Amino acid sequence: MAFAKTLDELKSRGYRFKDHAECKGCGDSIEWWESPNGKNIPMNPMSRGADEAVAHWATCTEQDSFRKKD
Repeated sequence: MAFAKTLDELKSRGYRFKDHAECKGCGDSIEWWESPNGKNIPMNPMSRGADEAVAHWATCTEQDSFRKKD
């Protein structure tokens, strides 16, 4: 199943909003969401019907700093 594209799709698929925060890497505002299977996902902020649902790691300028080292 493809990832949800909108705020309404996230909610209808069982994702739950948890909190607003600031990314520890780039400093941008993020929203924490919980997936239906209990995983936390940082998302770019969304407003009803206006924005696409995008996981923050897809746009974070410091995404490499969060990757596990081999």
